[in-house]
Amino acid sequence: MHGGLKIYRGSAAAARHYVESDRSRADDYYLAEGSGLAERFVATPEGVGRAPSMDGDEYEHWVAGYDLETGAAKGRLRTDDQAVRFVEVTVNGPKTWSLAAALHPEIAAAHDAAQDRAARQIIAWIAQHATTRVGPRGRQVQVPVEQIEAAVVRHYTSRAGDPHRHLHLQVNARVFAQGRWRGIHTVGIRDSLEAINGIGHAAVMTDPEFRAALAAYGYHLDPESGEVAELAPYAGAFSARARQIVSNVDRYEAEWRADHPGEEPGPTLRRTWDRRAWSDARPDKVVPTSGADLATRWVEELRDLGFRAPRGPAPVAATKFASLEPNVVAAEVLERLGARRSAWNEADVRGEVERLVAAAGVVVEAPARRELAELLTAVTVSSSTRLMDRDDVPEHIRALSSPRVVGVEHDLVQRICGRADTDAARRAATARIESRLALGLDDDQRRAAAHLAGTFRLLVIEGAAGAGKTATLTAARAALLTRGSTVERDRRMVVVTPTRKASAVAAADTGAAAHPVAWLLRQHGYRWDDTGHWHRLDAQPGPEGRLRPGDLLVVDEAGMLDQDSARALLEVADEAGARLALVGDRHQLPAVGRGGVLDLAARYAPTLALDGVHRFADPAYAELSLQMRRGEDDAATFDRLHARGEIVTHADPIACAVALAREAMGGSLVVADTREQVAQINALVHECRVRTGEASDDLVTAAGERIGVGDRIATRRNDAAADVANREAWTVVDCDRGALAIEGERGRRELPAAYVREHVELAYATTAHGAQGSTVPTAHVLVGEPSGAASTYVGMTRGRDRNVAHLVADSVDDARRQWVEVFGRDRADLGPAHAARRAGEAMERYGSNVPKRPVPDPFDRPRLPASRDGRSPRAGQSIGF
Repeated sequence: MHGGLKIYRGSAAAARHYVESDRSRADDYYLAEGSGLAERFVATPEGVGRAPSMDGDEYEHWVAGYDLETGAAKGRLRTDDQAVRFVEVTVNGPKTWSLAAALHPEIAAAHDAAQDRAARQIIAWIAQHATTRVGPRGRQVQVPVEQIEAAVVRHYTSRAGDPHRHLHLQVNARVFAQGRWRGIHTVGIRDSLEAINGIGHAAVMTDPEFRAALAAYGYHLDPESGEVAELAPYAGAFSARARQIVSNVDRYEAEWRADHPGEEPGPTLRRTWDRRAWSDARPDKVVPTSGADLATRWVEELRDLGFRAPRGPAPVAATKFASLEPNVVAAEVLERLGARRSAWNEADVRGEVERLVAAAGVVVEAPARRELAELLTAVTVSSSTRLMDRDDVPEHIRALSSPRVVGVEHDLVQRICGRADTDAARRAATARIESRLALGLDDDQRRAAAHLAGTFRLLVIEGAAGAGKTATLTAARAALLTRGSTVERDRRMVVVTPTRKASAVAAADTGAAAHPVAWLLRQHGYRWDDTGHWHRLDAQPGPEGRLRPGDLLVVDEAGMLDQDSARALLEVADEAGARLALVGDRHQLPAVGRGGVLDLAARYAPTLALDGVHRFADPAYAELSLQMRRGEDDAATFDRLHARGEIVTHADPIACAVALAREAMGGSLVVADTREQVAQINALVHECRVRTGEASDDLVTAAGERIGVGDRIATRRNDAAADVANREAWTVVDCDRGALAIEGERGRRELPAAYVREHVELAYATTAHGAQGSTVPTAHVLVGEPSGAASTYVGMTRGRDRNVAHLVADSVDDARRQWVEVFGRDRADLGPAHAARRAGEAMERYGSNVPKRPVPDPFDRPRLPASRDGRSPRAGQSIGF
């Protein structure tokens, strides 16, 4: 499981439509006459019980907050469209699991049973850890829930009618605690998503029945991804066909809604769209009319793709518990968590533990695996550093870190403080340089360029989007090249950036030597991996990577610099005697992982601000962009943008996606928050371009995207041999047996088929990370629940002439509310010290924790093994180690 969490607000009838529209009408082939829409579970911290299943009407009643046995309302219910009805996660797995189930009924039965057990384990965990808030406003505390109800809706197919066995697990927002029904604390559930996903993934991966069924037919699971190795090469083709069908259905629905405003399509119409989309995508195939016919089509398609089933069974090589030494696992979990974030909670730890247990190859019944996971989680939590010295911190608040993470920030601050200086002689030298700078800069840019060309050991230059940071760097380089003595002229300006794409742009714009941060660090011996392990080798950098005393090392886009890389850069600069400048904007996208470097440096080092904005053709929009950056009176900013026609609302997500696809077709930059949103828009554009003859279908990537000559693509992995960078945009000009010839701003490149299959994607739309650093005539930005202040500000400042925000909203008032909420979201990770402050703020906002009572096990625990001396192990000892 790698999905997100949905907090559903709205009517109960719309909830029923939501779960039914997620699947293809092909699912009807699997549903027996009179079968229920959803299974219902009632859970307490002591265990999980199954209640009678619900038909459609009962499901609507349950969503609305009514007790199905008595018909009574569960407490005081809200009836408006913003009432929280349930929180939902999807219990799913890799596409190859569903393909294996389509091939073999025995695997299908074992897979479905394993998903059922996974759902029960997730429900049990939520019942033990969910809270609600009680008490007067301003003095609320969090208390554990005593009863929850959950619904599980099973789907066998995707919206495209391809095999996709998954469960919608919905926890009703009405929970029982302290004598009455109350509202669940949704923030606590949201911040527990890592545990929920980890438990769901490990529950199926380690399930003995599921693993035995796969092995009986000769299939192997990849320990890291969970994919069925023998089916993985064929999943992309199924996903590609599915995207094509979904794009067709989305297009039909958008056209219908445009002609029928305010109406909802019925099941008969949707069935018609499904059949039409199937026929358009599979013109040589007959639309299936039964479940057996549908399964036959899947098997035939696999065979057409070249799949041949394995011969003979495969062994299930299960890892022994004893090989998972608790302290070693705890250290690995802390490294992995610390590579991604500065602080975590116990749910984050549990999720990482579950993934490690699954990747280790453990195959065991659920109670034993859960006991192992709880032990490893407890050891990891006890090895963590607590950021708050209190015993009433609610579980969901991220108030844990690690000694290494805290130590890196401490060393970073020490090195920054050791460089901070404001010497009068340095200021005088800067004034002399400023007087000689060329014209064409505003006062802020001249002052900043002079400081860069001066003698300060550490500087921070910060400016808004479009403030002229590149022009400032160009002027500083020119000043360095024209200074007096030969020794001074030998002092170079070397630019490094967090990404290879940004370094290529910086080199072209400033004329300075520019490299990715990672390249420079590797030149100086640093090595690291995705799990957070860093070390340094003895190394001699080449001529381009060697820094000399007095060189100016500039970090452009420094707001995206992570703490580990920043600490290493400071160490390299200290050893060489080089000066350092951090140039960026704290209001744009932060680091992926532990950031806050620009904030730390601005606190202790001389900081210069570039206050002017020069990018936009309209001075009034320049001022609006600064209001977005500062977060000042967001509602008034929204109203001004709406009056200018730069806020567009859509009735539903499909209409929004189609509108954005049209803008992308016209050449505008389209920015969305999630990869799923980007993929949907890209698929719509590609399908339209194929129909008009502007692109072709030449190949299918591993992710299931169809790409051909004429398509706009992005390379998604740095590759020195091919000379391409991550997120670099190109146009496909030729295709030969999976290899692509592409052209871009840096000329023509040849991409081998293996690279294309794994690391190329359509690029008609992009995420904010792909857009940052770009300047285009017009930009269109999708703004919604996944959006934050930084990503929206970045998207809304890319266009010189026009920037338009698109929201799915019922009214202008609803859109304004969403806009204000988006600009109130700050998801930046700025280091452990900042995380500690945020944890304190969260406690002030959500209340402290009332200690929970001991929680009995919802599963039968296996008897603990005796220790070597024959006695039962004490509490806290390892099980079976």
